[in-house]
Amino acid sequence: MLDFKFYYQPQTLGEALELLATLPGKVRPLAGGTDIVPALRRGELELDGLVDISCLKELKGIEKVGERVRIGSLVTFSELSSSPLIRQYAPVLSEAASSVGSPQIRNLGTVGGNIVNASPAADSVPALVALEAEAKICSQQGERFLKVEEILCGAGKTCLTPGELIESIFFSLPPPNTKSGFLKLGRRNALAIARLSVAAVITLDPSKNKIAQAKVALGAVAPNPFRSEEIERLLVGAEVSSSLIEEAAALASQVVEKRLGSRPTAPYKKQAVKGVIRELLQKLLKPVEVKAS
Repeated sequence: MLDFKFYYQPQTLGEALELLATLPGKVRPLAGGTDIVPALRRGELELDGLVDISCLKELKGIEKVGERVRIGSLVTFSELSSSPLIRQYAPVLSEAASSVGSPQIRNLGTVGGNIVNASPAADSVPALVALEAEAKICSQQGERFLKVEEILCGAGKTCLTPGELIESIFFSLPPPNTKSGFLKLGRRNALAIARLSVAAVITLDPSKNKIAQAKVALGAVAPNPFRSEEIERLLVGAEVSSSLIEEAAALASQVVEKRLGSRPTAPYKKQAVKGVIRELLQKLLKPVEVKAS
């Protein structure tokens, strides 16, 4: 049974921000509810009230705005996975959204909720980090913009202050010759929570033989998903080859081992990440003839 003192469902963003700023006690915004409602039922979260933001039109929609794509924070995983814009400009995000839970979860869960839940295993977050996405954060005091990775500050923790909520997420259109993808390893295909995930955005130079830009994010191997500067440095400027992919796989293993240290999952994950990185890079570089060396 859900037990709290009050529940409001504002019809505009302004009303929602006013409620979040003025209601007494511990108050949280409610979007899809796929994380917060189960936590309330299990008694893991105590609140005085909820502000249901699920009806706010200002937080919905996917659109191209100049040289960027805007995603409303209430956009669901189903909407992300099926959006022609996302499929065209950010396959990495479409694939990540498609991998989330069950159809029911994908129909209810939102991209904004996935960010603020700050789970180490959040599926959409590595993709957003690899896209260098930034969030527009609103409150009664105004608005500010932060990179998605800057919002996260530990497992289940964000830098958002009381009264703030994510209005939308933006990412820049990729340059020519860019390919992106997401791959995760879970206990089961259906309903799987990621045991390890990788998101990558790779841009080739005009010759399509060398990597001009590389953004690689890992999930479920640290308190929050993060970009691996080590893997990116290895890839940028390198000629595409099968040996490069093997080097990246070996380096990813070292990165994971360093992050996990002596945790019980470290031996498994440092081996598993090799296969995930290898498979993902082979998929992204497949149209290019990967040279053996």
